[in-house]
Amino acid sequence: MKNSKWYLLIVVLLLGAMALVACGGGTTETTEQPAATEVAAEPTEAPAEPTEAPAEPTEAPAEPTEAPAEPTEAPAVEEPTLASDTTKTIAELLGSDPNFSTFVAAWTASELAESTADAPATVFVPTNAAFEAMDAAQLEGFMADPTGDMARILQYHIVNGAMKAADVTADEDGMLDTLAGEPLDVSQLNLVTTDVEASNGVIHVIDAVQVPPTIANAIRAEELTAAGTPVIRIWADNLRMPALRDIQPAFEEEYGVVLLLEQVGFGDIRRLLSTAGPAGEGPDIIIGAHDWLGELYAGGLIAPIDLGDRVSEFAPAAIQAFTYAGDLYGMPVNTENVALFINTDLVPECPATWTEVHDISAELHAADANQYGFVRMAGDPYHFYPIQTAFGGYIFARDDQGSYDPTQVGVGDPGSIAAAQWYEGMVTEGLQPPDMDWDTMHQWFESGQAAMLVTGPWVTDRIVASGVPFKICDIPAETEPGRPFLGAHGFMISAFAKDPLLAQIFLTEFVATPEVMMSMYEGNPRPPAFLETLNAVEDEYITAFGQAGANADPMPAIPEMASVWDAWGNAVTIISQGSDTAENAFTNAQQQIITAISGG
Repeated sequence: MKNSKWYLLIVVLLLGAMALVACGGGTTETTEQPAATEVAAEPTEAPAEPTEAPAEPTEAPAEPTEAPAEPTEAPAVEEPTLASDTTKTIAELLGSDPNFSTFVAAWTASELAESTADAPATVFVPTNAAFEAMDAAQLEGFMADPTGDMARILQYHIVNGAMKAADVTADEDGMLDTLAGEPLDVSQLNLVTTDVEASNGVIHVIDAVQVPPTIANAIRAEELTAAGTPVIRIWADNLRMPALRDIQPAFEEEYGVVLLLEQVGFGDIRRLLSTAGPAGEGPDIIIGAHDWLGELYAGGLIAPIDLGDRVSEFAPAAIQAFTYAGDLYGMPVNTENVALFINTDLVPECPATWTEVHDISAELHAADANQYGFVRMAGDPYHFYPIQTAFGGYIFARDDQGSYDPTQVGVGDPGSIAAAQWYEGMVTEGLQPPDMDWDTMHQWFESGQAAMLVTGPWVTDRIVASGVPFKICDIPAETEPGRPFLGAHGFMISAFAKDPLLAQIFLTEFVATPEVMMSMYEGNPRPPAFLETLNAVEDEYITAFGQAGANADPMPAIPEMASVWDAWGNAVTIISQGSDTAENAFTNAQQQIITAISGG
């Protein structure tokens, strides 16, 4: 299941030439057919000379009886006749066949093909007949909104990568990620013509237009509401969807409410909400990350949540993460943070300080020049933050309520510079390879070439599979305890929810239970934010991450954080490469951040 921003670029080679082809290729086919009708017209003039050559007229009628056979075969145009031709693009193949003129016209009107890219894609193309089989009023509405709903419908038919029919049907969960951000259910596809190869991908012809669930359910929700049936629409990713489906029947029965559950890619939820919400087509509830809050709040896309006394049932750090501008905007589900991994064969006990980490690294490297102690990626400010906080550094100062103050930047403060100088020492002493990337860092740890690294729960399975003996430790301290960034995921109520109170009842009465929260955990093993579930988890690694993140700082969700990453990361990279001093690098980064925030 794959998707990315540049996938949209795929489609120009798919359909970028359609405007030209639609004007040329389709016309050629239709002008050839009338020629058959003219052949039949010739014999009708032959009887004008029957008396001179009676034998000829008796033969002449035979011609028209055969000639009409050609027009009667014209309906064959309704059958897909595409054939592989790797000298042509997908656009050229589709544009030359009038069976797909509706798809071509819709794509041209959608204005999606604004750039070109040379990457393969798979397109499931409905025939003209498939479009004609749709509800006429709905199709008219879609066509009237070519850059909105129709554009999303078209994107729902395109998958990144060239997939043959065997690949499509072999997908484990039967779902394919599309450019629309919603998975396409393979079981709903009837592949009429398959494996039509073009220079830039594969075409499969289908006999029904596939409408994204978010669009279909928006229509259904309107119908149910008009009939007096309350509805709650929820957008969730594949990891949380099973738990929601489990509780759906009980909630619907008790409250007489229809739950419309729509699976949307996690990274697409925020993007789609920004357009679907204001248009009245969005969900009532989403599951998202706390660091979306700044953007969602500024856009007026989310509403506060009142957990009342139940707020004490959640991890305080997670509640703080979902608090913005003094209000709670999410009910947390889980948290995640990094911790220190050690190879217990090389480092038997968790180091207490970063000074100790340095000393262990120096000792191991002195004994074997190919052996390293602590390693980290070049740059990468996210994983540098725990070191920075241990020396008293920070990114933004916080007020009495714990809110970040964007006017108080701490990248160039003494604590942050002290952390940078510690790292500088690791580099200059040869204890830190200068060009370490993410994968090499983990390979070294898994092979035993490196003894320590800071990473997150997303690699635990990989490290376990490597067989290296390891332990997960708290972030080492220095002048104060080291604190990683904390990320939190949770439920948020849309500002456009039809019944916000009903949405909140669903969350507090049906989702905020040990059973459901455990199901959520099983779908995405991260430290639960619901304390009863966290205490019930028996996974030693999850417990260790939860402990390492007990004092974590919520990732700043304020918009100004976007001005921090590049300058901060460049400063760490400069130190890794030894191209400037730690003090200069972090001091300059601070000024760059302040300038960016002020708009200078």
